[in-house]
Amino acid sequence: MTVDEAQEALLDHQSRPYDLWAAMRAIRGLSDAGFRAEAHAVATAFAERHRADERGGDGLLTHVQQAEIKVFQSGETLCDEGELDDQVFVILSGKARVRRLGVGELAHLPPGTVVGEIASVTGTARTATVEAESEVQALRFESKQLASLVKALPSAYVRLRETSRSRMLAQLMGPGSIFGNLGDGARAALFEQCLAITLPAGTEVISDGEVGRAMCIIASGFADVWVPKGSGEEVVARLGPGEVFGEMSLLYDRKASANVRATTVLTLFALDRPRFEKALGDYPHARDRVLRLAESRLGVKPGDGSPAMPVVKVVRTPPPIPQKP
Repeated sequence: MTVDEAQEALLDHQSRPYDLWAAMRAIRGLSDAGFRAEAHAVATAFAERHRADERGGDGLLTHVQQAEIKVFQSGETLCDEGELDDQVFVILSGKARVRRLGVGELAHLPPGTVVGEIASVTGTARTATVEAESEVQALRFESKQLASLVKALPSAYVRLRETSRSRMLAQLMGPGSIFGNLGDGARAALFEQCLAITLPAGTEVISDGEVGRAMCIIASGFADVWVPKGSGEEVVARLGPGEVFGEMSLLYDRKASANVRATTVLTLFALDRPRFEKALGDYPHARDRVLRLAESRLGVKPGDGSPAMPVVKVVRTPPPIPQKP
């Protein structure tokens, strides 16, 4: 980075002094421009703000100064949706766009923002594609480097979780979602209870006749809902990012009446039965939206009533932690 770019990065950091990614950009910019004492001062002050000792500042400084800078040309992707990769990038210069299959463009990322943190934190496949809009220079961190940084500066992991959670909340539980009418705190609490799962293409996620185990929200990828027809199959619906399935078996306490198969790499956030029941007991507005979704799938018009009374327990005690299947 040039002296002018380093000064701009420092001003950006000073405008948001608690932001880890802005601090990383300022530290690297100052270091590359020859202002190593100033870079050390930024790292030390950042660690102090986050109540870390001197080793935290030194660890942050070392990791940022030693990180590889990767250059992406316009149109080149920093990460691809569905890819199993846990690298994290911090944009130093240039801009990138975020897009998702079936949704389109989601956001534009300026310098001082992070890319790839969702997959790193959740252990899932990439939930979106990030593409350079112009030449992009970015710091590249592998998972083992981040793990080492977390030991020196625990707030780094907290920041990673905060960033990934806010982005996933916006994508999966925005205003148009079945949980969109909940407050920010309620949506965040509900999201924390979801189990993140990535499945390969071809996986039968739900099989006709099995007992329902969870309601699933698709983060990325696609799935077909199909039923047997003669000697073959009939696809009755195609589901994509932001769509929900599995709720009807839980609501009506009955076995699945169709199959759901991943047609691409599929990343889901699943709310198991105990947590689903607790959520609908705690948040009546969410229950109303889930019921309307189920009724529409059953072909019931609003106001006609459901063909079967939902069987949803109101659970207010903390449910057990689910185990990955």
